[in-house]
Amino acid sequence: MAALGISSHGFASQRPSAPAQTPQKRPSDQDQSVRLKADLIQLRAVVMDRKGKLIDDLKKEDFEVLENGAAQQISFFSAEKTIGQPGSGAGGNRPPAPGTRPRLAAGEPVRTIVLLVDNLHLSFSSLATSKQQLKRFIDEQITDQDLVAVVATSGTLGVLQQFMKDRKRLKYAIDKISLTTGKDSLFTPFIAAKVLDGDPSAISVAIQIVTAEEGYLPMGFQADRAYVEARANQIMAQAANLRRVSLLTLKGVSDRLAEMPGQRIISFVSDGFTLLAAGGGADNYDLQAAIGRASRSGVIIYSFDAKGLEAPAEYSAAVGVSGPLFSSYMAESRLDQQAVLRTVSDDTGGEAYVNHNDMNRTLQTMLDNNRVYYSIAFYQPEGNATNKLRKVSLRVKGHPEYVVRSQKGYMPPEGKDQEVAASPREKLFQAMIAPMPAANIGVASSADFLERESDDAQVTFQAHIDGSSLRYQRQPEGYLLHCEIEVVVFDGTGKISTSFADTVKGMLTADQFERAKRNGYRYTNRVNLKPGLYQFRAGVREVGTELIGTSVSWVEVPDLSKHKMALSGIFLGRPPGANQSQAASPAEGRAAGPDPITGAATFKSGQQAYYRFVVYNADPDRTAGTAPSLKIEILRGERTIYNGTASLASRAIRRDAKGIEVGGQLNLGLEPGVYTLRISAKDSKSKKPAQQTVDFEIE
Repeated sequence: MAALGISSHGFASQRPSAPAQTPQKRPSDQDQSVRLKADLIQLRAVVMDRKGKLIDDLKKEDFEVLENGAAQQISFFSAEKTIGQPGSGAGGNRPPAPGTRPRLAAGEPVRTIVLLVDNLHLSFSSLATSKQQLKRFIDEQITDQDLVAVVATSGTLGVLQQFMKDRKRLKYAIDKISLTTGKDSLFTPFIAAKVLDGDPSAISVAIQIVTAEEGYLPMGFQADRAYVEARANQIMAQAANLRRVSLLTLKGVSDRLAEMPGQRIISFVSDGFTLLAAGGGADNYDLQAAIGRASRSGVIIYSFDAKGLEAPAEYSAAVGVSGPLFSSYMAESRLDQQAVLRTVSDDTGGEAYVNHNDMNRTLQTMLDNNRVYYSIAFYQPEGNATNKLRKVSLRVKGHPEYVVRSQKGYMPPEGKDQEVAASPREKLFQAMIAPMPAANIGVASSADFLERESDDAQVTFQAHIDGSSLRYQRQPEGYLLHCEIEVVVFDGTGKISTSFADTVKGMLTADQFERAKRNGYRYTNRVNLKPGLYQFRAGVREVGTELIGTSVSWVEVPDLSKHKMALSGIFLGRPPGANQSQAASPAEGRAAGPDPITGAATFKSGQQAYYRFVVYNADPDRTAGTAPSLKIEILRGERTIYNGTASLASRAIRRDAKGIEVGGQLNLGLEPGVYTLRISAKDSKSKKPAQQTVDFEIE
């Protein structure tokens, strides 16, 4: 069942930001097209001596380019310098003074940087630490000659996912990045691949892990082996899908950067992921496509291992698994995850920073190493076969001691570019499945697990459409609203699970028009899905203007038949007429009133936030000491702002055959920013608490 209404509360209306400025070309670029030609191979090279000093006085005739061992004619060449960079001048790579940032005269960008956060492959702690250090990097290292975009692999940032110089908006975009997939498991894809390969030691470790994490009761080796093999197949299928999404996003970002000026850099922040395939061996197709596109576009990728230096998993008392075999597999799993970070950087002329805890310092090193670079391009030789890697070698004549960092090869483009979609609906679908979202219309979406007695659905899908980004059609009787909404749902293996579409058409009065521009529209639909991980891709097209906006959201549907405690998604909102308290701290209490609240919310400091969720497979009437308890936390990054506890019974509002609906309220006397509400539920039978999080903003 779907519904659409003009928002009055619940969702925050997104305001479209000003488009990124289009810089003019430098004289040295006059003979080049800003948009990449299919047969032009662009290289960006950094040259250092053996001591790491940048070489900044080379000319075109100093370089030699080889493709598959054959010399190529350099068609375009320029030497570029970024002045006044942090760490320049006396002292070498010296960090800037605390609280300071480089200041340059406003001008055209010399560097175009994408901070690509792989939130499909980040733990909660890795994401929180990365966001903190990336914001510090924005404050201290970015200059007025840099054009920067923040991109998430889940594609959830909407209109904020564009190139800009505004530090405040860039930090806001970083704050808005949230996790999109389920909790981490020690049953890594590396172990899963070994299990499917018949490794008896891996099977033994896997049985220990599912026993500790899932409460599995061993039933004999053959039955246990069958169970972990089934789980391994699930893990490998999901890993393959998430890997493909991340690499397609990386490729899509390189496509976009091909049109941008200056040095083109991607800072890829991730915990890493496997390249292993369920059938054995490595699945390198999407990786080679991403590296090939970056190489052809002159894009350099620097990878940052967000985990940094961390204690081995076996040292944690909460793990419940130990032993030398487990330690060995966890260490190999970590190396397996890091391998992709090393590959994408090494093959594009960048560098992988792994096992480092100071991301800000390594980001500074990245910029310092690119203060001077050489832009070199040559035309792809005729007769190159597609789908075969072409190795590229760049060297300085007469200086074998120089270290040259540049792309090591590229994949020729596969045939001709795709034809333009024949119909507006096809264009909308192509925009929905593209790695980077379309943002002509501001669209924010969420998909939350919620199973209830009143219907057979398991997920509540909501999309908020920014009313101010629509153009409408002015007619004598009012303002015509005419949009198409389409949603495609992919399962954990990347296959289409279901889809639905609606047409929204109506005439707005002048008063409705003004309210719609302020508050936007909220579209809601209930979706029936089996247990598993799902990706929702939503698209909105305004009929007539053909403006398009897309958004991506993720949800995990638990298997309630296993009788383990689980939580629905957390729904935040401000009911009409709610008391706008001016509390000085986030005091928490039971929610008043039975009406359900839906939608992620933006609040003002001092307002009340009402939250609702459902607890499944729990009994609040147990005797004291065994009854389920709740832990309510508000976090900003990794820092806990508020921590409260309550019994499930004290927060229960109603119950039905599916579960117990729980509600509460928070008085949000908080500073402006993005926060996380985290709720955990636990009883005496729970080895681990059931947990859900939701982000909200204080304006």
